[in-house]
This record gives sequence, C-alpha cells and structure tokens, in this order.
Amino acid sequence: MFRHLIAAAALSLVPTTAFSAPLVTNGGFEQPAVPNPCCTTTPPDPLPGWTATPNVNVVNGTFSSSPPGTNLAFEGTQYLDLVGQGGTGSIFQDLTTVAGQIYSLTFAYSNNGFTPSSSTSASATVSVGSLFDIITHNTANSSNLNWVLYSNTFIASGPTTRLTFTNIAGGVNEGVLLDAIAVGVPEPSTWMMMLLGFGAIGFAMRRRRTPALAQLA
Repeated sequence: MFRHLIAAAALSLVPTTAFSAPLVTNGGFEQPAVPNPCCTTTPPDPLPGWTATPNVNVVNGTFSSSPPGTNLAFEGTQYLDLVGQGGTGSIFQDLTTVAGQIYSLTFAYSNNGFTPSSSTSASATVSVGSLFDIITHNTANSSNLNWVLYSNTFIASGPTTRLTFTNIAGGVNEGVLLDAIAVGVPEPSTWMMMLLGFGAIGFAMRRRRTPALAQLA
C-alpha cells in the first residue's frame, strides 16, 4: 500500500499529455449511446471494446441525478455500472502490449448510490499484468458521485495483457461505477519526471526521520 501511495504521488507530478496514446478502447463508455432516461445492458446490448459477464449497465450521466438533468459522469456523458440485473458483474479487455514493459493505468471509480440508498457500499477487483488491487467506494449520492481517481503502474505479461474489473461486494444495481479507463506507456521525458518525483519524496521522508534520529542520539 505504501509503495502504491509513493507511485501515485510521483505520477501526479506528470502531466497527462506526457503519456502515449491510450491502449484502451471505449474506456469512457461513450459507446453505445444511451438514450434517456437510463441504461443499456450488456449482454445482450453491445459494449465496443469490452467483454462483459454476466451483465453490466452503461448508464446515461443524467440518470436519477439531482437536480434533474445534472450530468454525473466523470468525463463525457456516460459511465459503467459493473452490476446490472444479475447481482454480480465483470468486464475485461485484451490489450496489445510488450512483455516486460511498464504501463500506467488510470480510471475513475464510484459506487451506485441510487438503489437502495446513498449509503450503499461496493467493491471490485482490478487486475492487469503484474497488478492486482481492490477498490471500495461508499460515498456516492444522486447529486454527486464523488468519483475517486485511481493511478498505478503494471508490468505487461506478454504481447496481450488482459485488463479485468470484477465486482465483489454490492447487490443488484449496487455495483462499482467506472469511467475514464486509460492505459499508456510513459514517454522517456516522463520517466525522468517520475524519477525526480521519487527522489523528492525520498528526500522529504529522510528529512522527516532526521530530527527523530537526532533526538535519540
């Protein structure tokens, strides 16, 4: 966990324009276009770029929002609910990668706070290459989904690396919400900025330890 916090802090120093073109197709779930007032369900409805099981919902950003008509999506006008009508759900996408290459993964996540109440909590696993993590969210409501931005890195396992999200806690229509999923390769200049970020964090940690060591002496 501590290592992840340091990596996220270093990555936060890097402008998003420094990364290469995203490898994820339809990471913002803007396809297919969802008519008012709610959702599409996959399957049977298509979800370009992704395979879903047993079913998930692509949600119109204005669904059940307060005040009515407010767009609650993190970006664009749509987002994904990992749980449709089945009580469980997952999505995956196979990415074209280079074995041993380090990639960045970012996405926004929330929870379905519409049913049965805004206190609903949901959790999901995220796995890709060398990375496995669990995300949990419980502060969404109909006026603000309180999106959390996730940022991490992973090492690709081969020429094709599977990115998977699986809901593990939450009932029917109470899944983790996802938006703005992106995977990219940091450019060489970005790695330099990341190294500087790691160095700055290490220097700050060392300075914090120094007074305590001096007192012990």
